[in-house]
Amino acid sequence: MSLSNTQYADRTPQVDVNDAQYQADDKFKPDKLQLWSKVPTEADGWVIAHNAVRYELVQFQTAIEAVGVTSKLVAWQVECVKQYLTGHLVHVHEHHSNEDDIFNPAIRARIVYPDKLEADHEAIVACMDAIESAKDELAAGATIEKLAALWTKYTSLMLPHLWEEETVGLPLVRAFFAPAEVGKIVEQFMKNGDPVSMGAVAHVMGSKAANMAFMKDNGIPTFVWHIPGKGFKALRTLYRKKMQSQVDSLVAGRVVSSVHTPRSAKTALKEATKGDENAVAQCLSPIKRSSRVLTAR
Repeated sequence: MSLSNTQYADRTPQVDVNDAQYQADDKFKPDKLQLWSKVPTEADGWVIAHNAVRYELVQFQTAIEAVGVTSKLVAWQVECVKQYLTGHLVHVHEHHSNEDDIFNPAIRARIVYPDKLEADHEAIVACMDAIESAKDELAAGATIEKLAALWTKYTSLMLPHLWEEETVGLPLVRAFFAPAEVGKIVEQFMKNGDPVSMGAVAHVMGSKAANMAFMKDNGIPTFVWHIPGKGFKALRTLYRKKMQSQVDSLVAGRVVSSVHTPRSAKTALKEATKGDENAVAQCLSPIKRSSRVLTAR
């Protein structure tokens, strides 16, 4: 299953950052875009964070299709579903609170930020609450049918929202704020981020080289990759253990561990992304499959 946001282009076109309606303070002009020239949009931390959410949408949908909506679950499958959904819900709730409580209030000092981008969270959270309730009710002998229907609705709400943030919110932030200024805002919620949720970003970026490139773009010292328990590598491993292994088990039909990506999957990943600068792909063991998550560009 692929998730592409280009279908929402007609619904939400690229914003005109020079439109006076978005300028909150005469002292701050939309003149910072050139400062972002070394960080392409698809490499922006906001887009990559969104890719991690998109990736999880794809992954659980893949698991749903593998298990089947009418099949009765056994105990280990129930546990995998519950662990994966619990981790995902923590991930997205944290993402929303970072935006609503820290990021959006900070950028409103310079930008008349569209209220809709924050208001969308209400409908999404209501759907997430329904998913959580269905997840909590799940027991051996039940089916995943109710969760599957909710996941379809949830995905239909989440994808256009992410697209709108990336075609309206992101260009405005880049126009009114320098990279270092955005970095200071982001630091506030990175310090206390949920480790598994942070590991999702490192996992979806994939290789050590890709993570290192992201770190360089964002002024993060390379030694951070190696910090035991807290570095990018450790967080990526934690994510694979706590999250990826759950969905891979559901797809494989048996309990598996996906802490390491084998050479065969890395080769498939290289082939899957060849010539496609917009693709963020993962080719994961043990079932040697590829899921592609496209950025908004």
